[in-house]
Amino acid sequence: MSREHRRRSGYWRQYHLAHTLELDALVGGIVSLVKERGPPCKIRRTRRGRRAVHSPEKLVAACLLTVALGLTFRDMQGLLPKLGLPWGKEPYPDHSTIHRAYQALPQEYLESMLERSAELCVREAGWTKGLLACDSSGVETDRYEEVVRPSKRRRSFETVRRLLYLKYHIVAILDHLVVLRAMVTGYRTHDSPTLRRMLEGFPSLMPGSVFDADTGFDAEANFELLYGLQMQPNIKQRGPLGEGKKKAHKKLRHRMRAAEEFDIGLYHYRGMVESVFGAEETDGHRLRTRFRKEKNRERWGPIMAIGWNLKVLNRLRCGKSLGMEVKPLIRN
Repeated sequence: MSREHRRRSGYWRQYHLAHTLELDALVGGIVSLVKERGPPCKIRRTRRGRRAVHSPEKLVAACLLTVALGLTFRDMQGLLPKLGLPWGKEPYPDHSTIHRAYQALPQEYLESMLERSAELCVREAGWTKGLLACDSSGVETDRYEEVVRPSKRRRSFETVRRLLYLKYHIVAILDHLVVLRAMVTGYRTHDSPTLRRMLEGFPSLMPGSVFDADTGFDAEANFELLYGLQMQPNIKQRGPLGEGKKKAHKKLRHRMRAAEEFDIGLYHYRGMVESVFGAEETDGHRLRTRFRKEKNRERWGPIMAIGWNLKVLNRLRCGKSLGMEVKPLIRN
């Protein structure tokens, strides 16, 4: 007989409370992040020396809310008067003004805001070490590309049009599903080198944590980088090294060390990172971007992660208000 899945006591109370306060928490969290960080330098510039009508903080908040809520710029133009932003005395920007402000957002600015949102979640949860994981998922676009593939009828090659997809990469804490890094690339980009790009400048403040990943991240450079960050790489390797291969791969000492320390029990938790993609896809309008320029698509990824972290922060605060405690997967 199959065992019935039991949720922890108070789960549905936390669920309903978090969803009730989600929109207000998302808007308030983005406004507080923008006020704390300040606007980027590019937003402050105006053309022809004209006096700025809209404050740069308001434009940045409108850009983040557009992506976090999965709206178009025209939809955001009509929704702004109803959100109760603290810049009520100023006129509301139109969709073209919001779009121009979005194109001026620097990537470094968005990544710093993502780090701040993750820091708030970690502080609220009291998390010090545990399980981390990385993965990627497909992102649908409204653009098409031409692909040459073999034709069975004509016994030759034919050119067909198909939808263009992107890849959404994240590095997350599995204990509370907090996204630490996010990046959008082309669908032909491999996961392994993308992980090294995302871990550049990664703080080594998580000693003793375990980093789960599948065989797509099996590379000596990844093992070396994770050991340098004082984390245990729990990456599933493509296959064990035989006696003959060990002699030929003496330089792969980090990979061989990780193979000896591999924990299959902790690796089974890696599937929890799919919860982030699954929750975004069930909203009906997520993991799909309408942006056509490459730079705009790259901005889309960190903003999506910022919105997700603010929802996690709201869920943690609702659980704390109800007296609920979420225990980490690995006891500290």
